[in-house]
Parts: sequence; C-alpha cells; structure tokens
Amino acid sequence: MPGRLPAGLSRRKYAALLVLLLVVLAIETFNGAERLRSDALRAVLTIAIWIIVFERPRERAITAAVLFTSLLISAGRYFAVAGLDHPLSLAEQVLMTLFLCSAVWVILRDLFRTPAVGAENVFGAICGYLIAGHGWAHANALAYLLMPSSYSINPELAALLPDWHGRLAIFTYYAFAQVMTIGYSDVTPVRAPATTLSLFAALFGVFYTAVVVSQFVGLAQKSKRESPARE
Repeated sequence: MPGRLPAGLSRRKYAALLVLLLVVLAIETFNGAERLRSDALRAVLTIAIWIIVFERPRERAITAAVLFTSLLISAGRYFAVAGLDHPLSLAEQVLMTLFLCSAVWVILRDLFRTPAVGAENVFGAICGYLIAGHGWAHANALAYLLMPSSYSINPELAALLPDWHGRLAIFTYYAFAQVMTIGYSDVTPVRAPATTLSLFAALFGVFYTAVVVSQFVGLAQKSKRESPARE
C-alpha cells in the first residue's frame, strides 16, 4: 500500500513521530522562524501523521483528501489576494482541526485495542497528546477568526495576530496552556466560543492523562497475571 512504512521504521514509528512533533512545536511557538521553512516543516509533520497514524484504507483515503486540500490552501495563500486571506484561513483551520482530531481518535482507538503495553504504546500516547494540542490550537484560531472579541490578548502578542504564522504561534502556545491547565494570562477567553473551547480543552487534558494512564496500568497488570500462567 502506498505510504506504508518499512518494517524496521514501523516498529519505531511513534518514537520518530514524537521527535518531529517536538521540533515543530518548538518552531511554531517561536514566530521568528522563516515562514516558508515553517510551513514546509508543518507540511512534513502532517504528512508523517497521515502515514504513521492512519493505516486502514478508508481512513487513509478520507484523511488524505482532507490533508491535501488543507496543504493546497496553505500553499495558495502565498499567491491569493489579501481579500481572500480570511476565508482561506477559516477553511484551513477547519480542515486541520478535523484532520488532527481524527488522528487523536485513531491513536486512542488503537491504544485501547492493544494486547500489551510497551515503549511504542507510550510514545504513541504522548504523540496523541501533542497532536491534540495542535488540534486545539487550530480550533482556537478558528474561533478567533469567527469572533475575535471572545479573546483578550496581551498587546505585545496581539501584534502577531494579523499574520497567520503569528496567529498560529499564539494559539499553539495558548492551546497547550489550556490542555495542561496552566492558565497563563497572555491569552484569556472572555466569552463564547473561546470560554467553551477553554473548558473542553482543560477537561480533555485531564481525562486524556487519566484514561491513558489507567489503560497502561491495566495492561501491565494483565501481563503480570498472564506471565505465571504461561510459565
């Protein structure tokens, strides 16, 4: 099947994806990065997520269409007239939110179907958490585009908002603060939909950690119970 990983890399696919996620996260929250390079690296990340996470043919076909359209819009924004920036931004944020949320759902689904816990499962769970953070970033960017007044943003950061790279940098930083319930005051939700997203992001972060840890504990205990029986 096109896009399938070699056997050697397949056994370490989530470890490789985790490294890429951390690199892109560092770049996205540092807006000084060169725009074209930042977009190219983000495209590499999303393609890697598609190759690694989605293995079923139907899922691969649907998410490939979503991802291709999103990447096409992202590239087209370099050539589009200024008046099209807002609708193109809206479309891109919707598509990326759907794509990243789908990736998290597939990672969790496969995690709960795994018969045993291992390092690659742990890396996969961490990848799911980081991908979710990126998904919340795009969801918040979408909410801002629809209703800018729902956020109160530090004036020093607000200067970055007109540029889509700056906007993504701000909301990536904010989304991870949401998910980890840190509560930095640089970006503050003041009314819906920002307040609603903030609530659900915090709930997601807490329950994701609790559910994944309980799953790993259950798998570890199951392995211990089965080990004496096999001996």
